[in-house]
Amino acid sequence: MMIGQYQVQGCSLKVVGNLRISNEELSGASSATDRAHKGFKPKTLTVSLQINQNSPEHLTRLIELAESVNEQGKQTVYTLVDPTAKAMNIRQVQFNDNFSVREASDKRLWQVQFTLSEYRSVPEKVEQRQPKKDPKKQQAEGNSIPPDGPQQDSTNANNEPELTSFEQYLKEIDEAIGPSETEQRADNQPADSTAGTA
Repeated sequence: MMIGQYQVQGCSLKVVGNLRISNEELSGASSATDRAHKGFKPKTLTVSLQINQNSPEHLTRLIELAESVNEQGKQTVYTLVDPTAKAMNIRQVQFNDNFSVREASDKRLWQVQFTLSEYRSVPEKVEQRQPKKDPKKQQAEGNSIPPDGPQQDSTNANNEPELTSFEQYLKEIDEAIGPSETEQRADNQPADSTAGTA
């Protein structure tokens, strides 16, 4: 196994891969088996090996890799070369979870175990490439009404000022009575003068 540019040193190396599939039970208290698929979590590799205590630099180097961060303070991402990782389509990893070291029963070996988590898994890349959907703007049907209520024009269709109820009442009386004699004479006067001139 190679983590970055480092060839892992030790013996009895074992790798256990884990693919977590996220589902949600929809059956409730019933015995149905319906589930809602929630996607795939990044794959992980659990690595265990033994390191001879006569070569403590091998253990020290592994711990340095696990503690490494970049200039932004984020965990270092390593390219991983391993048969199990290749079969599971894992190319880049980060140290994750626990890094444990304990003495083996014969006191001459360290039993080392750590977890490598997949960095930018295929489902994650697909999700990042999908365009984000903008929430649709909801628009109420019908015409909008100003806060102060519908505005009314102060003039009618003929641009005449609106009459009060009392003025309208007087207008109706005038129309029912008709024009007075003075108004009739005034209307006929231009016609009479024209006839006299002719």
